[in-house]
Amino acid sequence: MNTPGPLQATRRQPRQARSRMLVASIRQACRQILQQGDATKLTARHIAEKAGVTIGSFYQYYSNKEAVLLDVLLEDAPGEADRLAAETRYLGTLRWQSLEETLRELVLVTCRRHQRLLEQHGDIYQRYHRDIQFDNLIQSSVSRYVSIESLQEWLQELLLHHQPRLHRDSAALRAFTIASALTDITARAVDERPEWLASPEFQNELQRLLLNHATLTTASDNKGNVAP
Repeated sequence: MNTPGPLQATRRQPRQARSRMLVASIRQACRQILQQGDATKLTARHIAEKAGVTIGSFYQYYSNKEAVLLDVLLEDAPGEADRLAAETRYLGTLRWQSLEETLRELVLVTCRRHQRLLEQHGDIYQRYHRDIQFDNLIQSSVSRYVSIESLQEWLQELLLHHQPRLHRDSAALRAFTIASALTDITARAVDERPEWLASPEFQNELQRLLLNHATLTTASDNKGNVAP
């Protein structure tokens, strides 16, 4: 079985010394802007200007500012990228076994990821975490080894596997609300109450919320209609 390489946010890996220096200058420019604390200046054009490269050169290696930000955070957090990939593969295996355990573990994985990055990056992560596209990075990096979809699609297949009578339209709607709740509630905890991320009470409450919604029975579930 192949072992995934380290996750990267760049479009392609620089091979020549000059290209590596260009990418390094882009990352360093992003760091400097982050340290200044002005979110309005974290743009692709401003990063390129500060790095002393053209915007065309920037887009050769990064699709947007979020990709640079993610690369910087992962570069400054040794082992985090591999941990993200391992968690993703583990959840991919667990989801075929138990709906309840998968949702419980999904909450724990999400809370722990936020906790780790808060510990490693502090105010920078708290200020910019909503701009970081973790799901896109994981999807592009481990798709050769694991079938990865968006979180919503992933949850939809989870629901259909454990509730085969559930209509696909109902599963899609339910997956959307579960994914939104998980993402938004944990993001608000990062913003307002980061200490809650380590709280078993918070984790259990969120787990119950997701599980109750996942197992909700309505008259429309088997008909493909939206419940009133």
